[in-house]
Amino acid sequence: MTKTTVMLLEDDLRASYTLESTINQHPDFTVVAVSETCSEALSQFKAYKPTLIFVDITLPDGNGIDVIRHLREQNAECDFIMTTAERETATVEKAVQLGVIDYLVKPIRMSRVNQALNDYKQYKQQFARAATVNQGEIDQILRKAPAKQLRQTPKGIDATTLASLKAILHEEKLHDFSADEIGERMNVSRITARRYLEFLESEGTIRLVLNYNTGGRPRRLYQMVD
Repeated sequence: MTKTTVMLLEDDLRASYTLESTINQHPDFTVVAVSETCSEALSQFKAYKPTLIFVDITLPDGNGIDVIRHLREQNAECDFIMTTAERETATVEKAVQLGVIDYLVKPIRMSRVNQALNDYKQYKQQFARAATVNQGEIDQILRKAPAKQLRQTPKGIDATTLASLKAILHEEKLHDFSADEIGERMNVSRITARRYLEFLESEGTIRLVLNYNTGGRPRRLYQMVD
């Protein structure tokens, strides 16, 4: 099976390396080009014609949104996934108007990258199944179909324990807290605390911040989202 070709437009070398490594580990995708500037990305696109492009917004010589707009105007046959720290509604709206497939907010969890890749794969498969589609299939492609009812909490997340954690975060107004600190407060292991924190991060209640001022491996800290 032919792999989907991917290009990265990312000026943060650490983020670029992590993205490239994660994407290349997926059996259906391969990174064929990595760019650090807008001009380099446009040149690389002409050379490699990637099917999917991961695009950062703030770049040394311009804006990733402008790169997408330029390629759209050139009728480039490719799709885009945003990878950025920008959360402003206006920025997200611009990206949506340009038809981005997904929007990943930094710091990006690699599980979220894999989810984006799998969603994209499913998205393309929906077009490949038949020459025509019905209204229900169109609704699914455009994500207008009614969402499946989700469990209150996923497997491994106890509702009572989760409520206790939320109460701690609300009452103590913690800032830059770690899984170790939460584990001590809840009387659970660091691994268990981290699992609950990652769930809250996926909900958008908290965000992950990597502290590199450790002299070694970065420390995973969390902050409440305003």
